[in-house]
Amino acid sequence: MLKDEGGARLAVNAWNWGVLHHTLELGGVLDEDTLVLVRCGGATLDAEQASRALRYLEAVVLPKLPAGHRMLANLSVTADPDDGTFHRDDLAKNYSLHHDVLTSVIEFLRTSRGTVSVL
Repeated sequence: MLKDEGGARLAVNAWNWGVLHHTLELGGVLDEDTLVLVRCGGATLDAEQASRALRYLEAVVLPKLPAGHRMLANLSVTADPDDGTFHRDDLAKNYSLHHDVLTSVIEFLRTSRGTVSVL
């Protein structure tokens, strides 16, 4: 759950959040301590951190993820829909970032007021 100082909220499920977090980690957008808290919840991003995340997601991640597609944990992109299968043998297969979720996060960060909490 993302929440800004004005009380706006955006829920992102863990299956999408895992890949979103991974892209931020690879992009070096946030320091290591903040990344740990962002992964599990309990982080508060100041306006500059939220702005850096927004710029990175818009400039680097969004151009790689066309509408109707999803980004897998290995950062490959597919148009194949998620069939809902829980992969016990390879847990990474369970995570994917959907284009519409990415655009929702970008819009939330763009319009957020003040700090952004990751709950």
